[in-house]
Amino acid sequence: MAVVYKTYRNYLKKRFGGDILKVPVNAGFSCNNKKDGAGCTFCDNLSFSPAALKSQQVVDQFTKVRDRSKRYVGYIPYLQPNTNTYGSVEELKAIYEPLLAQEGVVGFAIGTRPDALSDDVVAYLAEINKRTYLSLEIGIQTSSDKTLDRIKRGHDFACFADAVKRCAVHGIEVVAHLMVGLPGEGRTEAVESARAISELPISGIKIHQCMVIDNTEMADEFRAGEFDVLSREEYADIVGDMLENLREDILIHRTMADSKVEFGLIAPMWSAEKDASMIAIRKHLEDRGVVQGSML
Repeated sequence: MAVVYKTYRNYLKKRFGGDILKVPVNAGFSCNNKKDGAGCTFCDNLSFSPAALKSQQVVDQFTKVRDRSKRYVGYIPYLQPNTNTYGSVEELKAIYEPLLAQEGVVGFAIGTRPDALSDDVVAYLAEINKRTYLSLEIGIQTSSDKTLDRIKRGHDFACFADAVKRCAVHGIEVVAHLMVGLPGEGRTEAVESARAISELPISGIKIHQCMVIDNTEMADEFRAGEFDVLSREEYADIVGDMLENLREDILIHRTMADSKVEFGLIAPMWSAEKDASMIAIRKHLEDRGVVQGSML
């Protein structure tokens, strides 16, 4: 049976008339959740974003990839590691504007947190959104305040909802990050998060599995037997439930994340098998005949 959900890739292709390449770059920002502690219990930017390794100037990072990838009709610089709105508007402009001015750039993608979006920053993002296509990715991971506290996110779901609404007023595309299989969570919590997201003016979603990375607090909890990770089959089935409980207009940016053992991956090991895992997840969704929004 066919699986039916709206993919971000097709959306970009239709909007811009051809294939678009998102280019992850490291803008050198820090994270406001780390200023008074170690940050989220799962966090290791290198494992989640190899772009964190890049140390050359941000424009050079972008142009290096653009110049060797000529088949695309346009490019979207993607500020991925850490919290890329954690700074004054002047500091953000110094990073953003040179990237926006590069040849071939048709849009901009920014990864951030809901508690790093002050009113003046949102106003600047709104101004960018008038000039070019803007995709603002905001990490939330779960709608459960109990879990957010356990993983030391440093904010609650209400903070996320407020940030989304303040950005949506300006027509900014907001993309939510949800993590499946966090400690203490399973199918019920994942579906609740999908439904909570669907009630907000969200344009897109990234769904990814909880990955245990070495040298994190979560790794210590995993080794102590405090929680277990999902098998690929369990994860695929939960993703199917989430898709069925998401508004049908929400764009699906991804259905899994990946990492590597050399970047500290401890579990689940299927996360290191990106191509095979994506094929298996897609097949499971097709076998189920998953239709986005069918359970709403």
